[in-house]
Amino acid sequence: MKAIQLTAPRTLSVTETAPPEPGPGEVLVRVGLLGLCGTDLGFFDGSSNYLRDGLKSYPFVLGHEWIGTVVGTGSGTDPELLGRRVSGHNFRVCGRCTHCRAGRIRSCPDRSEIGVLGPRPGAGAQLITAPVDTLTRIPDTLSDAAGALLEPTAAAVHAVDRLAVTATDRVAVLGAGTLGLAAAQVARAIGADTVVLDPHAPARELAAELGLRAQAGPVEGDEGAYDAVIEASGAEPAVRTAVRLVAGGGRIAQLGTPHHAVDGFDAAGLVIRDATLHGVLSGIGYWDRLVALVESGAVNLDALVDRVFPLDELDAAFARLADGTRHRPKVLVRIDPAPAEDGPA
Repeated sequence: MKAIQLTAPRTLSVTETAPPEPGPGEVLVRVGLLGLCGTDLGFFDGSSNYLRDGLKSYPFVLGHEWIGTVVGTGSGTDPELLGRRVSGHNFRVCGRCTHCRAGRIRSCPDRSEIGVLGPRPGAGAQLITAPVDTLTRIPDTLSDAAGALLEPTAAAVHAVDRLAVTATDRVAVLGAGTLGLAAAQVARAIGADTVVLDPHAPARELAAELGLRAQAGPVEGDEGAYDAVIEASGAEPAVRTAVRLVAGGGRIAQLGTPHHAVDGFDAAGLVIRDATLHGVLSGIGYWDRLVALVESGAVNLDALVDRVFPLDELDAAFARLADGTRHRPKVLVRIDPAPAEDGPA
């Protein structure tokens, strides 16, 4: 089978490797689409904090956002899964520690994440194995592109849930990328008065296309005005701005991941406002809710897709991912030849 190997900064190749075999409780999946995100770009250009901190090293098969079709089953799995479209979360945990036994698998100290953390290969291959308990079946009403976006955008549902957003809340979302636009749509679906802040005009235009209110940055009256603030960009100025926007007794979700320590973070402002700050990791446990929101039309994931690149245009795909002027945030790679529509090309 073919797999995407990243061997050094800006050095990609599609290599031939032996296909994996599903073990007990696992299925074999033929990958259709692979999503690329900022984490993948950091691995590609060498800037990733995972590389810097020794949590990942070259060479490895990248990729952690995917959709595919079950083509084989291991022992102890339901044969009815064969032929089903699936996607899944990427945490592989010990199953034995206190956190795992309590169902808090995001906090497992021995976890790995395919294509991101630890030695396991990523989803950038024609065939991958996946534990059945990590999978979500994709209904016929969802496109391949929307299915490939469930992994990142489920974290946005987690952020909104973590803040216990209600219809009476004013919500500010910082960053109109994949995470921010998903979070804003989820908050709007609850009925919250929601605004998206992003300095880039194309991002604000897409937010407006999705029916969201958007502005370049804080305006007069915004300081201390929001019950819930979701920082979805990871940009240092936005992380600092979140504290300025939150109301007294309000809540902040740090959904984006800064690549460095944030200088000038106003911890005293958090104290003075008696605000709560949540770090939000992954969307495990929120996939079914997100699928329901997409099926209902409350959340549009297809609109977030910029282009779908063929496997032999990987360099072009990463160049597009690095292009901050693109109108839509999501870049996808077609791993398996496309039999159906997957979004803009």
